[in-house]
Amino acid sequence: MNSTLRVISLALALTLLPDTLLAADRVSRGRAETTALQLVPGGAIVSGGLEKDKGNKLVWAFDVSIPGSRNVKAIAIDAYTGMVLSNTLEAPEDR
Repeated sequence: MNSTLRVISLALALTLLPDTLLAADRVSRGRAETTALQLVPGGAIVSGGLEKDKGNKLVWAFDVSIPGSRNVKAIAIDAYTGMVLSNTLEAPEDR
């Protein structure tokens, strides 16, 4: 295989890698969930996963239930640093 074809093959493989692999050796889902749950005492993860934010940054995004409320907290955590990027209240009609 010539070097040009190898470079193209490698570029294609990197493009197709799932975001989970790109976040390897970074913040684990478990650590991100723990951080999110600490922000909502008694809450539970309703949904979540790796996403790219508007700036194309890889983030863990979770909806966390609020005890005694129909609202959830939408929490985004940087997948590389573990920092909380946003923590907003969402009503059922906003979802």
